[in-house]
Amino acid sequence: MAISHLLSELRYPTTRRAKIIVGTLAALVFSFLCLAVVGGFLLSRALWLRQAGETIDPTSFLGNVEALEFQTPDGQTHSGWFFPGLRGAPVVVICHGYRSSRSEVLTLATSLQQHRYNVFAFNFSGHGESPVGYTTLGYKETEELLAALDMLAARTDVDTGRMGVWGYSMGGFAAVLAADANPRVKALALDSLYDDPRQLLQIELSRAGVGSLPVVGPITLLEYRVLMVLSASAVTPSSALRGMAGRPKLFVTGDDAPGLAALTRQLYQEAPGPKELMQLPRTNMASLLEEQRRDYENLVVSFFLRHLPLVVSSS
Repeated sequence: MAISHLLSELRYPTTRRAKIIVGTLAALVFSFLCLAVVGGFLLSRALWLRQAGETIDPTSFLGNVEALEFQTPDGQTHSGWFFPGLRGAPVVVICHGYRSSRSEVLTLATSLQQHRYNVFAFNFSGHGESPVGYTTLGYKETEELLAALDMLAARTDVDTGRMGVWGYSMGGFAAVLAADANPRVKALALDSLYDDPRQLLQIELSRAGVGSLPVVGPITLLEYRVLMVLSASAVTPSSALRGMAGRPKLFVTGDDAPGLAALTRQLYQEAPGPKELMQLPRTNMASLLEEQRRDYENLVVSFFLRHLPLVVSSS
């Protein structure tokens, strides 16, 4: 009886106290809905990037470049650029970062090719000319990288038992999870890595000036978690790296991305060897000066030459 009276009073308040309670509840619900809408808007801006299509065609100026296609588990057909090196040599897959594209890492691909590696570069979902218009900050991208590795493993002109992967931010996240699932990956170069896509999202929110707001940030992160409930992996880079003892890993941090640099150093400390850590003033390929770009590419190429040699010694 008391409960029915309370419900009736909430629906049709007659006392001043009941009207205040109902008004307060209505204001709270309205405020939450407004914050949820704001969070949804911010999340959509982070996942649907509205990037312009690529204007670079490497086949027009880089000589022998082959366009390859591969299919992901969701039925989408993706395309990438294959830069042939020494026949039978390992292939290194180049994984661009968040808000980037394969076009921005072309010089790294050609540097590896000049040292006779086979190289493959493609666009993740939501970037460049990908057929998928949104990104998941690492989960869907891992599936795409695994599909690319499977496609490359079916070729007869590469060493299918020894592959390398370079990845920046989101590309690094996908690289670690893909290497955990595919033992063909023998060496990893990881730049500005994170352990949870929400860490990258938090950094992006802070960059937009809303990350420190007491409610908007947490609501946006919660909405991302709900949206990714079917895509998220139980495996994280930190847990995957713990199982990669014996596989060489290069960790790179840049002073131009301090938030990601701190996360990368933490993952480096937790990872088993062999491992290397390099700190540079800048590592974002799109903002590197010519000399910085050359030094960065030499660092990555030298790592793979040491730990993923072109030819396996028979001795």
